[in-house]
Amino acid sequence: MRYCWACLTLCASQVLGCDNPRPVLSRVEPAQGTSEDDVRLTLLGDGFIPAMTLDPQTGRRVAVVDSFEARIGHGVTWADLTNLGWLSTGTMTATLSSRAALSLPAQLLDVELVDPRGLKAMLVNAFLELGPDLQPPLLVFTGPPSSTPVAAGTLLLGGFHASEAPLGELSALEWTYFEAGVLHGGGKCPVAPGTVEADCDFQVRVSSTVQPGDDIRILAKASDDSRAKNEAEESLAFTVLPQPKVSAVKPASGGTAGGTDVVITGSGFLAGCQAVLDGVPLFPGGGIVVDANTISGHVPAHAEGIARIMVRTPIGSAAGAVEFTYLPPPLVESISPNTGSVTKTTAVVVTGQRFAATTRIYFGVSLDSALPLAEAFLQSDTAIVGRAPTGSGQATVWAYDETLGFTRLLNGFTWRTP
Repeated sequence: MRYCWACLTLCASQVLGCDNPRPVLSRVEPAQGTSEDDVRLTLLGDGFIPAMTLDPQTGRRVAVVDSFEARIGHGVTWADLTNLGWLSTGTMTATLSSRAALSLPAQLLDVELVDPRGLKAMLVNAFLELGPDLQPPLLVFTGPPSSTPVAAGTLLLGGFHASEAPLGELSALEWTYFEAGVLHGGGKCPVAPGTVEADCDFQVRVSSTVQPGDDIRILAKASDDSRAKNEAEESLAFTVLPQPKVSAVKPASGGTAGGTDVVITGSGFLAGCQAVLDGVPLFPGGGIVVDANTISGHVPAHAEGIARIMVRTPIGSAAGAVEFTYLPPPLVESISPNTGSVTKTTAVVVTGQRFAATTRIYFGVSLDSALPLAEAFLQSDTAIVGRAPTGSGQATVWAYDETLGFTRLLNGFTWRTP
């Protein structure tokens, strides 16, 4: 038997051959770590040859691995790796303790392995020491948008996303809600062990007691599991807006057929507002928001009577005593005489209801091509006199008001030849 070491330490080449390979390190797993906890490393390479001893009782050779040594460091600063374990000629394990890691610089470090023969293997820049975890989690609000209008009673639905830097874990997610600097609630979201990123949702309703100009704030926090207990904190703030208000509408009346151009004035009109009359939107699209105090548009058709005006906004509906009165158009009932000359105008009396100074009488098959009553004179709200134009055949008689609309007496007048 050939002895390579003193005493009972034998040359492993009795099994592997006496031309023992030199140890070689190819990589270290994991390749990085923090000083927060002990890191169990796996050293990979080749030629990790243990010493062999002879068991005096059995005469059998036994591999001895506690003669390996390993260290990690750079330059003049090194720390020993502990708890070395031999798995094969290409694999060993070792522990970088948290205490040892704290003594090392936070940078790429070299790893050195010494086998029982005193042969060394060195792997440069094998492990990235990150040092203690001093970096707080990354925290970002996912909603609601900071442009969200807020008033008394507004329901705010939102959340935030938190993520931890590599090798760290999240430990806590929580939020708190403040009105005018006073705590009004909060909550926590569960965080499972090993979580590196997570979402936390919240829901708050603004109190009815807040005043315009008050500050509304949601504070989100995320903590990690480091020794330093790093904490990230972000705030989402809003200013309470006054409740919208409707003050007036001009003109305050129009025809039942709709289409009257109106201007609604008030305060607190926001983008996305919609004006409605008895629940039917102003058109187009609920009206045009000119500014925070003005909405314009055309009224929809409506039965005769009064319609209540309301403005729907993102922070609530604005309503009040402002109303729009729907009036029926002038009603034409008869014309006397109901015949006339084809060659000269005919004096007539048109009777009906709701005639006014703005009422116009026309003769023709369609209103857009009809001829007006000449020398028209309003006698009363039930009679207009004037001279029918010349023409031929039959004509419909129209009573028209630019604001209120029209009615017609179908084939109400006939031109006859002498």
